[in-house]
Amino acid sequence: MTRARLPELDWPLLLAALGLVLMGLLTVYSATSIPGAHQGLWMKQLVWFGLATAIAMVVAGIHFRIYDSLAWPLYSISLVLLVAVLLVGSSKMGARRWLDFGPVQFQPSELAKLATTFVLARFFDHSKIDLRRMRWWLPPLFITLVPFALVAKEPDLGTAMSFPAMLVAMYFWAGMSPGRLLLGLSPVFNVALFFLTGSVAWFAGLFATLLVFVRPRLAVLLLFVAINGVVAYETPHLWGRLHDYQKRRIETFVNPENDPYGAGYQIIQSKIAIGSGGLLGKGYLKGSQKALAFLPMRHTDFIYSVVGEEFGLLGALTAVLLYAVVIIRGYRLAVVARDGFASLLAVGIVTALFFHVMVNILMTVGWAPVTGVPLPFLSYGGTALIVNCVQIGLLQNVALRRRES
Repeated sequence: MTRARLPELDWPLLLAALGLVLMGLLTVYSATSIPGAHQGLWMKQLVWFGLATAIAMVVAGIHFRIYDSLAWPLYSISLVLLVAVLLVGSSKMGARRWLDFGPVQFQPSELAKLATTFVLARFFDHSKIDLRRMRWWLPPLFITLVPFALVAKEPDLGTAMSFPAMLVAMYFWAGMSPGRLLLGLSPVFNVALFFLTGSVAWFAGLFATLLVFVRPRLAVLLLFVAINGVVAYETPHLWGRLHDYQKRRIETFVNPENDPYGAGYQIIQSKIAIGSGGLLGKGYLKGSQKALAFLPMRHTDFIYSVVGEEFGLLGALTAVLLYAVVIIRGYRLAVVARDGFASLLAVGIVTALFFHVMVNILMTVGWAPVTGVPLPFLSYGGTALIVNCVQIGLLQNVALRRRES
């Protein structure tokens, strides 16, 4: 008698993702239970989840080599859609991020993340690339910078930053040494250290130390000295080029109490909601910050604050634990997959998820600037939920074919 066997899915990853979706539906229901414009959105989210599940199952069933061959066409389409957003997209709260298709809105930046991951995985899987040579660094950098610039122009800086996060992880997974990776990231550290210290001296010392350990070729050395020199000169002028809302977000991040009824309002109310939840929370549907509408964007970017208020520290930690399972199992798939494209694909997908989770949760507790990044699986939003489920479908695709090479 032949025993029935379950398919070789990654079951811990799948169950953790389903747990997050269930928590998201419950929390969206609670966050939109107040009479008003958002009431009843949970039903639309449930419909989106049904559609997302069907698409994810199809995505998991198609061999990952098909995505390899379609990488460039999908990337080209995503760029066209990003340009279309800037030209004819709909605007909300000063940002132009969506394309309107009648009653349905579509956010092309989510598709662009997937398409960019496909192209980068295809490039890094090429047998001839040698990341010890700088000429191989540039194509993936250009591939990433184009969608990054278009998404940042919307403006959606939070989503835009997920592109370089994916690139750094895939550079490392493809074999770039940590020293060369740090050298490539040095202009970013240059800007960050200037804003943190107000001086270029700290960066100059660290950069000199890095050069001693990495010992790059003369041409590479001169190039990065020149780049960082230009960045050090331009950084003091960068502040003047930021939009007013971007300046307010940075100033609010440093000290939200400076403008408690303006730019600092969201962070202050979010911290109050999470802190008031205590260990066990106020109880499902009983959050006062949410019920009195003190908490803005409670069903989208700040949904984690509702989790903290109603389910307490235990509920918030449960969400973090479920995310940890998804991320750890995703990276494990990258390790065990024998095919290079599939392994790199898993790294890119999981890194994008990890970036969104980390930035959103740190934002809601006041440890990161407000960047408008939704929380995967929990925040209300059709495009994001579908793409998140497609990402799980792609990871299961890798799991099903992990032994193929």
